[in-house]
Amino acid sequence: FGSSRSRRARIPSRLRSGAAGAMRCRALLPIALAVLIRAAAVAANLQHGDVVYLTVPRSRHRVTAQSDGSVHAKWSHKGLWQRLTLERAEGPGAVRSGDAVLFKAWTGKRFTAQGQQVHAKWDHAGAWQRFDLEVKGAEAGAPVAPDSVVFLTAHTGKRVDADAPDSPGVVQARWDHKGAWQELLIERHSTIPQCKDVTADRIPDLLTVKAVQLPAALSAECGGFGIKTSCRHGFYAASPSTDSNALLYNDAAGRALVVLFDGEDAVVQSKEIGSEEVRGLQFDPSGEHLVALVSGGTNVQNSPSFFVKMRAPSLEILWRKPIESPMVGLEKWTPDNSDAIAISSDRYVLHSSGVCREGKWCAEHQGDLLQVLNATTGEQLASEGKDWRASHSCKQMIGYNPRSDAFLIADAGDAYPKALQYTAFAQGVHSRVNTRFETWGDGRGRQGVTQGGIKAEPMGRGFASVFSLGPETGEPDRLYFATLRENATFIEAPRPVFPNSSSTQIGGNLAPLGGGRWLVAYTEAAQDIITGYLSIYWDNWGIPAEVRAGGSRLAVLGPSGELLGTPVNASALGANFPVELNHLVERPSGIGWISIDGPGSSIAKLVHVRCDRESV
Repeated sequence: FGSSRSRRARIPSRLRSGAAGAMRCRALLPIALAVLIRAAAVAANLQHGDVVYLTVPRSRHRVTAQSDGSVHAKWSHKGLWQRLTLERAEGPGAVRSGDAVLFKAWTGKRFTAQGQQVHAKWDHAGAWQRFDLEVKGAEAGAPVAPDSVVFLTAHTGKRVDADAPDSPGVVQARWDHKGAWQELLIERHSTIPQCKDVTADRIPDLLTVKAVQLPAALSAECGGFGIKTSCRHGFYAASPSTDSNALLYNDAAGRALVVLFDGEDAVVQSKEIGSEEVRGLQFDPSGEHLVALVSGGTNVQNSPSFFVKMRAPSLEILWRKPIESPMVGLEKWTPDNSDAIAISSDRYVLHSSGVCREGKWCAEHQGDLLQVLNATTGEQLASEGKDWRASHSCKQMIGYNPRSDAFLIADAGDAYPKALQYTAFAQGVHSRVNTRFETWGDGRGRQGVTQGGIKAEPMGRGFASVFSLGPETGEPDRLYFATLRENATFIEAPRPVFPNSSSTQIGGNLAPLGGGRWLVAYTEAAQDIITGYLSIYWDNWGIPAEVRAGGSRLAVLGPSGELLGTPVNASALGANFPVELNHLVERPSGIGWISIDGPGSSIAKLVHVRCDRESV
């Protein structure tokens, strides 16, 4: 970053004089504002994966897909049957005038032009499902803003008309005209819960806890070198666009079990997907697939991990594929509790750590890895992998934002660098930007960052992050908050959430509430309970039982990390959450997490902070 003196030396002398500097700043202000306005406009334009409506401007009727596959424009409703997922034929990115696009209905079927008829009976994604989208009055390549008037041209060369005067309610593609009958208004619908009614003082009234009997008891085996959190917790996932939520855990027989719940948190079904240790679980952005990560076992060096792709809600296994690094061997010195996976519509990313393989320059040292699978085939994309961002990166974080199609990656190193380092990965390309928050490390594994999480900003292209940092001087770990752009640069640099507190705050994670606000979960203890800044990464954290049972806290933060209201004692509400594992996931009607009572337990508690979902 450089010293203030070196920065001053690079500033021209004419700018260091008060009057000239002020004039120059005033001259630059319009440019800066223009850049900000352009950035905001980019974020506001339609993207691959957005949920949209198609509205007939004359009648205000909306294009509707019914369960039998018929498509019409007879109603002005704005509900589930009218919601369409906009897909670029070329994949993720901004939608532009002239792009070939597809429209996926709520049934999972795509609009299809068959002769003159338009229907949604098939899930194909071929030529018959592609429509050239043209913005009225715009040049080719212009971005598509919400509420634009567009024309849709089918593979036949005919343009779609809907609810025309000569055929009320009918959606078809019969002529190549480009007139009023062919005009459609494309509107954006947000599928992200904007929980504006969730405030710190209302959380006790909005929170529900449901105890669920598991198909088999949780593993009680906690021995061995490694955190082995699979004997205490399970991985939880939910789809923000469907009612499905799921749990992945190891049972007492060592099986990796997936349990699927419905919107009322009742068990729908369960499935065994292997006998390896569980490592992560997420839905893909569409909610149509559930992706699990399992691994060969603690301290089994060079054992690969496996991604298992399942169809939701059937849990049919579509494929099971290995993933590993040519440089870093998994399992020895691989933390169980890292936020290890992130899922996009076309890439599954593993971000973990292990021991450098024999014959490599870093042999027998510990560091991080990032490897990628093709989401469709399960093929490992070797050219997109990148390892060793930090030495002794014992703690990893990763998040994905579908609006920017970007992954944000964080590594906490004890050397090269001695910092928490954020980088970006988008469309197969790793950014050259490394944004660092300097911490401390001894070059032998001891370091200050103990836990953290990254989540996407729901209506923008960036991210927010929380993490715990224990000073080298031995003071208690403090919870920090930061926001970042899609290129991994800071918007708000890390700041302590509770700067005047003397308590320990660990195990943090977060979820968006809307309006720039965040719900943050953490575990609090009156005393300093994290003292071994090496051993905690692979061994039992040594957290006292009373802290596990009574230390769960929830706080609401503003856009800059400012505390809004008094933190809530979630433990007192019977809503504990895992300490070691990241938690808090978005659901269609709020935010949820899951906890299991302890080793050998057969009861899981599904916790739900419900909110009045508002579309933005």
